[in-house]
This record gives sequence, structure tokens and C-alpha cells, in this order.
Amino acid sequence: MSTQVRLVHWSIIASALLLAIAAALSWAALENLASLHLKLVSENQVERAHIDILNSFYTAGASAVVLAVIAVALRRPSARARVAVWVAAPLIALTTLCFLVGGPEYAVAPTGEEPAELRAEYAQVVPDWYLWPHGVAGVLAAALLIFAAVFLTRSDLREQYVNFAGSTTDGYTSWVDRTGGAAADVTRDEARGASGEGSRDDGVERRG
Repeated sequence: MSTQVRLVHWSIIASALLLAIAAALSWAALENLASLHLKLVSENQVERAHIDILNSFYTAGASAVVLAVIAVALRRPSARARVAVWVAAPLIALTTLCFLVGGPEYAVAPTGEEPAELRAEYAQVVPDWYLWPHGVAGVLAAALLIFAAVFLTRSDLREQYVNFAGSTTDGYTSWVDRTGGAAADVTRDEARGASGEGSRDDGVERRG
């Protein structure tokens, strides 16, 4: 496995781990929200925050699983694995960023006119220990996914992800071996054949 392929592979693995961390943080935030006894925050606000965090949990968790499967597929370079990265990576990155932009903090965003007690309850609904680590993990995962998808467009990586029939045991045969090498063998065989026929003709003429 070349250095470029390893770079893509580890980018996908790192993205999966970061999204798994984001999912774990979302689950912890849900448990924290369920344990709160709020007096001033409205039920509607709490419900909106709960839905946003729950959606983030499902999205990050499912994305981490998908990326883990792709990471396993990338261990044996193929065209399908390359296409899977092209399709899944931008989609997951875009979905992650959308959930970050419209996160649960907006459901309980203070306007600055609330009493201190209400602002304190807002901070409990979406705590800082969830907000910032979750946002950083999501942004880093999205950046790595976009990098992997763009990096795979390099022409020198094309041959690393081409499926073909009758591949070697290591799963990869270069284009030179599949085409140029075969063509060279045919050319050499034809040259030898022509040389052999010429030698036989010369021998017949000498005997004649």
C-alpha cells in the first residue's frame, strides 16, 4: 500500500473515530438533559434541544459505522472503494456541517435580556463540555472527509483503485503490467517468429 493510499485510509479512519466521539458526546448530552430539573426553560425549548441532539447522535453514529466499513474496504484498493469515498465522504461532511450550523444551542440561545437564573438553565440544557468538543470533532471530521475525496482525484492514485479480472494475489497490477507488458510480450513473440521463419527460408535457399 503506497503512502498516498495510506493517507486516504487513515483520513477515513480518523473521521470515523471523530464522529464516534461526537456520537458519544451527543449521548452524554441526552443523558444530562434527561436528568435536569428545570423550572424556567419552556418545554418547547427543551424538546427542540432534545430533538437536535438526538438527530446529531443518530447521524454521527451512522456516519461512523459507514466510514468504518469504507475503511475496511480501502485495505484492498478497488474502484468500488474509491467511488464509495467519493459518494459518502462529501455527503457525510455536508450533513455533519449542517447539523453543526443548526445545533441545539440555538433552541436555548439567550438574547441577553433574560434573568441570570434562566441563562444558567440554558447553559445546563446545552453544556459547554458538549458544545465545543462536539463542534470541533465535527469540523475536523468534515475537513478530513473532504480532503480524502479531493485527494482521490489525483491521477497517480487512479491505478491504485482499478478493478480488473485476473488480478494478482496482492490485489493490484500496474497498468504497465496489464497492457504495456503484454503488448511487449506479443511484439517479442512476433519478432521471434518472423526471425525463425527468415532463418528457415535462408536454410532452404542454401540447400537449394
